[in-house]
Amino acid sequence: METTTAQETQTRVGQRTAYILADADVWPSAFQAALQGESFAVFTSQELHELFDRSHDEPPTLLVLAKRNARFAVRACHAVRGLKDVPTIVVIPSETDFVPVMDAGADDAVTASSDPAVFATRVRALLRRAQRWQSGQEAGIIAIRELLIDLDKREVVLRGRSVLLTPTELRILTLLAEKAGKVIDARSLLSAVHEHDYDDREAQNLVKVHIANLRRKLEDGRDGNPYILCVRSFGYMLERRSERRENDPLTALLDATGNQEGA
Repeated sequence: METTTAQETQTRVGQRTAYILADADVWPSAFQAALQGESFAVFTSQELHELFDRSHDEPPTLLVLAKRNARFAVRACHAVRGLKDVPTIVVIPSETDFVPVMDAGADDAVTASSDPAVFATRVRALLRRAQRWQSGQEAGIIAIRELLIDLDKREVVLRGRSVLLTPTELRILTLLAEKAGKVIDARSLLSAVHEHDYDDREAQNLVKVHIANLRRKLEDGRDGNPYILCVRSFGYMLERRSERRENDPLTALLDATGNQEGA
């Protein structure tokens, strides 16, 4: 793969930069051209250490991972200072890789066979929501029972314990918290978070993964009063109440399997 060096692509002050970690057979040249068409200065690497060295000096605007072992790459990049908060899109060989890489913490993913225009659209949507989040338009603190979501610091604290979430997990939890007590269907939840419309089946499968990860990290339900509830045939909600009232009609609608921790 031909690597773009700093000498070959001079970045202007304020110009957006995209760092690419790619295997040649997973990274279409048309996708790189699409990024350049979006006015990105593009820097590609084949090895993690090259990417880490570059990000240490100057974090990018966007991180693109197109590796055969994408799950490992996502986890590795999110552990590195300078990359862990950078919007990340993953290029995957096939659709079967979609849920695993999102589970690993990616913000979005597209298949290598996708239309370059679709790839560019997903990148623009990813950057829009990242910009809104970072600009403080959603700033403030949401407090529900013993759960605190600090939108200024992008931190979650539960019973005094810090909970580390991926950007997508944090956005899902925030949306549920903003509409606490109301059920949100999987498609609406995911579309609001990703600004991309999914079909019902795709949305349900993907949200199920994110909700399972959230509940595991929150150790949700261990005390018998879970925060995140799966309402059968409807969607998900964040429970505001510490105790459910007797003969609550909601109880009959709860999905027992979906409300188990890590389910």
